[in-house]
Amino acid sequence: MRAGSLIRREAPAPTLVQEASGIHVGISPDLPAAARRASAALQQRYSQWRSGDRLRAWGAYKRDYFTIAVGGGNTMKSQYRAWLNYRHSDIDWLGHVRFFFLEDSTGEPGWESAEQSLVINFLEPLTRRLCQERGRRRIARKMHLAGDADVDSIVDTVVARLCNPINLAPARQALDAGRPRRALNLAKAECERYQQDICDKLGATMSVHCVVSGVGKDGTLGALSPYRPELAIKSPEVLLLKQDSGALRVALGRGVIINAEFISLIVSGSLKLKALGRLEMDEITEFEQTVMETPLRMLRETWDIADRVFIFADETALHFAETVFEYSDQGERVQNKAETRHGDEDGGIHALLIHGFLGLFSFANLLIRLPSSWTVSALHRGSRAKFLRSEDIFPNYARVLRKAVLKIWRQGRPVPIAGHSIAGLIMDHLLLTLLPSPDAPVPEYAALGRDDRDLVDALRASGIIHLATWSPCDGPNTGENVKSLVSHLRRNTDLDYSGFPTVYRSARTGPLQPLHADALADSADSLASLDRFLQRRLARPLVNSMNLWIRAILNNRTVQQRMLNAEIPYVMRLVGGRLLKTVSLYGLLKEINAGLHDPVEYQRRHLRALDIVLAYDIPYLSIVHEDDFLVSAGRHREEYRYLLRERMRREGVTSENALSVTVRYV
Repeated sequence: MRAGSLIRREAPAPTLVQEASGIHVGISPDLPAAARRASAALQQRYSQWRSGDRLRAWGAYKRDYFTIAVGGGNTMKSQYRAWLNYRHSDIDWLGHVRFFFLEDSTGEPGWESAEQSLVINFLEPLTRRLCQERGRRRIARKMHLAGDADVDSIVDTVVARLCNPINLAPARQALDAGRPRRALNLAKAECERYQQDICDKLGATMSVHCVVSGVGKDGTLGALSPYRPELAIKSPEVLLLKQDSGALRVALGRGVIINAEFISLIVSGSLKLKALGRLEMDEITEFEQTVMETPLRMLRETWDIADRVFIFADETALHFAETVFEYSDQGERVQNKAETRHGDEDGGIHALLIHGFLGLFSFANLLIRLPSSWTVSALHRGSRAKFLRSEDIFPNYARVLRKAVLKIWRQGRPVPIAGHSIAGLIMDHLLLTLLPSPDAPVPEYAALGRDDRDLVDALRASGIIHLATWSPCDGPNTGENVKSLVSHLRRNTDLDYSGFPTVYRSARTGPLQPLHADALADSADSLASLDRFLQRRLARPLVNSMNLWIRAILNNRTVQQRMLNAEIPYVMRLVGGRLLKTVSLYGLLKEINAGLHDPVEYQRRHLRALDIVLAYDIPYLSIVHEDDFLVSAGRHREEYRYLLRERMRREGVTSENALSVTVRYV
């Protein structure tokens, strides 16, 4: 990745990072700062055009005028303020700039005209400011008016001179008069007129110098919202869009937007992260389908298009929404927070993610990339566990997860759960809540209480996903990988992170048993010193002082901006800074100690959890990297084979594809 070469290195320098996709991204602490950076980029483009690029443009209009197509929405108002405050004298707006509009409408609830917004929030205050600073008579002469023209007349002339409007007033009047067919014909005629006007001025490509727009929370760009069939039209056209409300819109199509020489998008607000993430992430789905789901992705069709896209986001655009799960625990009212990406489908799937040691960082990709229709929540651990005994920490996490699953399931929503890393222990303990004790037999479904039956029903309907989850057997396995790494560094041998060739001892029809039981028992000794340290009075204040030191550094705005705009992968920038500012090092140490403090017992509980999966017909998916350093892919594979064997035996089938209950290993 390389820094965008477009922006001049002047103070304040609008740092941009060019992502692997080609799109340039700059992140600012707030919306006014993002708008100011976007205005600097526009000014640079204008300077390039004025200093020589204009001579290479097609047609007299693009040689004489710097053309900008603008969208509507509240975010654009911040851009107009930045133009007014920082660029009113850098750009010859009255002499050189001409505006087009991404859309106009006959009128809809909550809709605001892009033209009206430009006039009210920029052109009128700009004209009045120039009249005040340079003299009214001088501005009047520049607009070819009499020297005694008043300011209102000058404003009217500026608007008429600079704007290439879409005129849907006749169609609006026909709709108001109850004549929808006439309104449609008038709108079609205006659509054709606007397209011809643009083609006459800009050529058949309809390529403006700049598109400047905000972005909708669902990835809407201009009037192009998800699943509009017109998204499939790639040729440069002006489109007539029929709205569900009966309103009519005339809008620049996909082909016009992607043909722009420079595309400046100002993005603000916590609900925009899904659209931003969808834009940036690679997808396995067919590209045109992703455009239908998130129209913003049209800007990734080719590297040439992406290289012309500049996104100016404020920091809140990198935030997920925060939701709260409330539950009662031993008579105490407890709240547990979650980072949530809301889905498009009301009452649809609500997936719960349980992160690993490194917090929400583990799930930034999934929060963004799971299907748009799903709601996805990554559960926080909460602070209660820091004050619990080691043996109570993971049962506490499991109670939190159980309460969240039951709440969502009772809303009538499927609730798949996915865990990563140490979250495997949490999901084990969730299943163990169905037993009176870890040693008790698995009860028949009919013998379960209401809450337990609801939990089983939720898990049966939605399934459990293990994403490289950890179990205590992985401790000794990691020890083998450490030996491989040491050998590689000392003797240049090949790296091999496969660990033990076999993790379990199992007869063809018998249960799984750890093959390296002695190594498993010995693994607790390696963390005995950590356990002793955490039991000392000094431990918590000492570790907390390190937390305070880290947060003090991260509260420095310069440091924050460097992190937000570092040349590192996009997803890492989404949560990296907030993770470091919120993580509790003491809580992390307590969790590590809890996960490893009794490996023999916790591994036994892990195998009991597999028995519960089988007993209650719970779908099970395991996904793991073959070369994971900390997690044994071999163990996951052996557990999958065990579940598959027992599942086929229970159902009386001879192949995985014939199973009615899913068991999968990827």
